[in-house]
Amino acid sequence: MQLYEHFRKCIRLPETVREMALIVAFLFNLLVVYTLQMQGSSAVTDVFVKTGDDLILNLTAEIPSNSQFWLWQFKDDALVQFPRGSQPNIVNNRFGKVEVIEKNYSVKLKDVQKSHSGIYTAKVVSPKEQILTQYNVAVQDPVSAVDLNFTCSSSSSSYNLTATCRTDNISITLRCDYLFCNKEEAERNLVTKSGSSLHIYKLKESVVCNHSNQVSKVESKENIENRCPPPRKPRKYYWYIILILLVLLTCLIYIGYRKCKKAGDKGNFDNTIYALPVVNDQTETLNKTDEDEACSPTTTYSVVGISTSKAATKTRDNDQPQSVYSLIKAV
Repeated sequence: MQLYEHFRKCIRLPETVREMALIVAFLFNLLVVYTLQMQGSSAVTDVFVKTGDDLILNLTAEIPSNSQFWLWQFKDDALVQFPRGSQPNIVNNRFGKVEVIEKNYSVKLKDVQKSHSGIYTAKVVSPKEQILTQYNVAVQDPVSAVDLNFTCSSSSSSYNLTATCRTDNISITLRCDYLFCNKEEAERNLVTKSGSSLHIYKLKESVVCNHSNQVSKVESKENIENRCPPPRKPRKYYWYIILILLVLLTCLIYIGYRKCKKAGDKGNFDNTIYALPVVNDQTETLNKTDEDEACSPTTTYSVVGISTSKAATKTRDNDQPQSVYSLIKAV
């Protein structure tokens, strides 16, 4: 019993289940790290290549110094073998043309096809099997072209724009109020059965549609105003009202001016009456004077009439105001 207590003091044992679980997890992580170091890097790298292109498989890990034999294999079939001290041996040439880059033990596959998709592994076989590098290769066809169409419809309260992007019997639609789209409608994505992505979105005053996968991309971009006329703006009738008011005001000013001018002209051309004495014969005048002296008082009458002189006639012919002259006779 004393020995157990002494051992417990020297080495602290876990007293709870939680502490025991933490210790087990720590030991498991150490085991995983040690296994990876012993077997090399077994992480798989994804590689995408277009149909008909060439593919280079690079050896990224170092070959152990005690290795006697290593190879490249596709799934479970060996492609190229590398015996130490000997030339590489291409075992399976069913891919068409396989080239070996001897400097770094990489492999080049030419004109790959979809049937060449799969896991490619570089590993040491002797003296102990160890994975060096792995690739998950996916061969894809280039994407097809897209067709971008627009449909425009307007009403008294809205202007609806519908853009449709179509390819390979699939389509995606974007709906906006002309140049204004909310966040939910401003962008749409669709993944096709072949793994490609169909994407439509609004960029400033244009709509962009692209069809893409990991090896190719096709894009179509159209300006909205080129495909859909802008909505009509409501007419501003107040400009017409202002114009009419200006015309009426001008007419009133002109009429007032004409009236004032006529009133001034009438004051300047009033008829003028002149008094023109008529000279009688002096003999007759002297005779009458003697007779008049006998009569007292003397009365003089003024007979006013229209002058028959040539001067007056000439004046009337010139459209001058009529002149009335007074004829003074002594009675």
